[in-house]
Amino acid sequence: MKNSMRFSGFFVSLFLITCVDKARASASIECTANHDLQGCVESAARAGGGIVHLTPQTYFLEKSLELASNVALEGTGPQSVITWSASVASRINAPLLHATAVTHVAIKDVKLVGTIDQRPESQDLRNDQIGLFFDCSGDPTAGEKTSCSDITLQNVEVEDSSDGIHIKGAEHVTATDLKLHNNGNTLKDYFHNIYLRRVADVRLIQTSKNSGGFYASPRGHGIRGSHMTNVYMSNLEVYDNADYGIHMDTVSNVRLHSLHVYHNCLSKKQGCVEVKCFGPQCDVNVNAPAE
Repeated sequence: MKNSMRFSGFFVSLFLITCVDKARASASIECTANHDLQGCVESAARAGGGIVHLTPQTYFLEKSLELASNVALEGTGPQSVITWSASVASRINAPLLHATAVTHVAIKDVKLVGTIDQRPESQDLRNDQIGLFFDCSGDPTAGEKTSCSDITLQNVEVEDSSDGIHIKGAEHVTATDLKLHNNGNTLKDYFHNIYLRRVADVRLIQTSKNSGGFYASPRGHGIRGSHMTNVYMSNLEVYDNADYGIHMDTVSNVRLHSLHVYHNCLSKKQGCVEVKCFGPQCDVNVNAPAE
């Protein structure tokens, strides 16, 4: 009888500990105007992970927001804006959102606004002012482990940055309904609406014609990809970019399904086409079935 009671007490204690651990790992923080956004992310990370809820307002940063593992940023749509504070907007040369080694990260229903001068004659060469930058190590196409994985992006808009989104050294990336435009007005051929490099297991999906797009890069591509494997793109709208609509090199198992890539190459660059792959490996199916 005593042994039975001991076992019962042990399992009750174990149950309570498990419940506490789960509670700690599911923080829900509303980051209002009176809160520091970096502080909200760090609070969720200290709790073991959770969701930082952004309200419909503009959050002004004076330095890059460092993302954390197991933490999601969830806004209310384009009304939840992250941009640079007026005190640094004209001179800062750094990404708005940044990470080097994270897993299980999500960003949903948020708008990122950079401060790159978008005028055609601009010589604003703040190349590091990227909207969202996963600056991670490893090359999965060479069998290397990456320092970033399990990234989810949903209904994220980025404008007026060098690269709108740059992801390198990452695996298991799912991006749905990205709206990336007016990015890449820095060094031609290097900065684009999105740049994927050294990535594996990527899904870029658009759910409807007006739910996103990769468009109006003043000097760059709609989508740039290099050293990629196992990539699926579906129903994307890619248009009105100065250079290629989609430009890839050194890729394998890339599947393009029902893409709408048109009215690109506005710079009249010789040899520019809507979709191009070059380099030693171009394993691309341009008529892939839906997945």
